[in-house]
Amino acid sequence: MSEELPFRIIFVSMYVAGFLMRGFFTRRLTRAGERIVPDKMVDRYSSRFRVVFQGVMFFLWIFIVVSYAWYPFWMKGLGLALPHWLRYGGAFAGFAAFVLLMWTMNALGRYWSPLPRLREGHELITSGPYRFVRHPMYSAMIVLFLSFALVTANVPVILSSFLGIIFTITWGLKEERMLIDYFGEEYREYMRHTAAFFPLPGRNMRKTV
Repeated sequence: MSEELPFRIIFVSMYVAGFLMRGFFTRRLTRAGERIVPDKMVDRYSSRFRVVFQGVMFFLWIFIVVSYAWYPFWMKGLGLALPHWLRYGGAFAGFAAFVLLMWTMNALGRYWSPLPRLREGHELITSGPYRFVRHPMYSAMIVLFLSFALVTANVPVILSSFLGIIFTITWGLKEERMLIDYFGEEYREYMRHTAAFFPLPGRNMRKTV
């Protein structure tokens, strides 16, 4: 068996699992009668660029996943010699990221959306993973991109993952402006006790609201 085959299986499985999980939560929202597409109230936070970029990245990642699974000669030539323990460690991190994603989506309930939006009667969620960080979904995505890079040890995946991390952080910080505008001092107080993406000493929530 090729040394690369286990990592190809892991990578493709993670991508398919992420696709299915997103589809499951999207389906659950639509069956509950919730809109998925942002309304005009938050169009300035879900810019046309973001919508187009996510569409482009969706097809780019499909191409990358298929290419890595098929593993043509040019993909093999772009591989890096990372130790196996590091690549399997990346797979474990990816599994942890999926657990965090599911925890976050369940904590959000009907407030989850593929793009930033505020629903009628929107409440600030500070329980579950939001007790420790303000953007656990983006935290999970950052870890997942790192996992993709480590598992594949392949330059195209690493570059795409790095780009994904940059935009994930950028969008997370931009989303905070929407939340500050809507929740005001309540969100500013939440920010004072909670880190943005990863827990920091002395920056955890004192209590669950």
